[in-house]
Amino acid sequence: MSQSNQRRPARTLAVLRDPVIQRLTIARGFVSLAMGMLPVSLSFTILRLLHSATDLGLIFAAESVTMVITIAGAGVLADRLSRKHLLILADLLFGLSMLSTGLLAITGIHALTYYLVAAALIGLADALFVPAFEGWAQAVIPAHQRQQAAAVRSIYRNIGAIAGPFLAALLVAVFSAPLSLIAGGILPLIGGAIFTQLPDGRGAQTTSSFLSQLTSGWNSFRSRTWIWTVDLQFALWHVLVWAPIMVLGPVLADHYYHGAGGWALIWAGAGVGGVIGGLAAFRFHPKFPVRAGTLAMMLLAPAMIGLAVHANIWLTTGATLVGGAGLEFFGALWSYSIQTHVPSDVVSKVASFDFLASVAFLPIGLVIAVPMAHLISTEGVFFLAAGYLVFSAVLVLLVPSVRNLARTSST
Repeated sequence: MSQSNQRRPARTLAVLRDPVIQRLTIARGFVSLAMGMLPVSLSFTILRLLHSATDLGLIFAAESVTMVITIAGAGVLADRLSRKHLLILADLLFGLSMLSTGLLAITGIHALTYYLVAAALIGLADALFVPAFEGWAQAVIPAHQRQQAAAVRSIYRNIGAIAGPFLAALLVAVFSAPLSLIAGGILPLIGGAIFTQLPDGRGAQTTSSFLSQLTSGWNSFRSRTWIWTVDLQFALWHVLVWAPIMVLGPVLADHYYHGAGGWALIWAGAGVGGVIGGLAAFRFHPKFPVRAGTLAMMLLAPAMIGLAVHANIWLTTGATLVGGAGLEFFGALWSYSIQTHVPSDVVSKVASFDFLASVAFLPIGLVIAVPMAHLISTEGVFFLAAGYLVFSAVLVLLVPSVRNLARTSST
């Protein structure tokens, strides 16, 4: 055994014993469980109350539109204010959205507007969380622990993705989908309360104006070709891959996969894969992390094919397991790369533009998912998604700054 390999278990155990990582894992574990419950609980609440996949797409679109509108400003706030407080506020908004949506459905309110407003709260929570967390992690977690900390994040997030859908499906079957939303809404409030015990991770103090801070973040973002190239890939990924999963997936589940229970199993498969991907990122430290992560993203293509051909539920779940592993392996390496290569005074602003660029077209995808299915068939939409996953990865890897970004620390 080499000396470097002998040192690795000690570093791994040190990360797991770190009290900040432990509290973070517990706090975000509650939130991740709620996030795992949300797709099943919300989808079947809306489908059974409003009987419209189009309305479901509009609700998801309201979440993403709000996030797109507010995330750049949230990035500036995260580099100026207490990141911990912003993260706690994000958990509060997320919990209140799930609670209010469940209560609206239980009282039999059919007006779509109320559900759009509740979804917008989740969008605002997402906008606050993403840049604040990247900046908080860079400020609080030592550089040599960042990839392993990002891997731990993938693991606890996907444990929630495993347990959440099953818990939601159980509550849907035994009680109702709205009660499942209410139960899920309590969990982020618990997670936010635990997060109050963690360090602040406050951004740098500055007297610059909000606009000048926004401009500096944009300039830092656009100067890094490796970031915005991958973001362009993910801009279409959200339209062609993620939006069909969110909107058309539950419809396929109702017809071919035994409803909420089958969809929960498929989601859980992705969660198990995500844990595997997180463990892989915990153990393996590729010399070119973005290159390795981009290649791993192609592993999601078999899941899209499985949904397209209505494959046996176990085959489809196995394919989503493989895809979830690739997705989370990429996610851990991407978060590590952002925290490593972007200076601390702009990291939250760059993270906000990174997220904005990658999800900017998601609202369009959510709205056009059903019309696309009518135009080329639901199966055709998922075949298109599979092709895009492979083609876009190959195209992105032709860019030298993506392919050759090394794991060197600059912050």
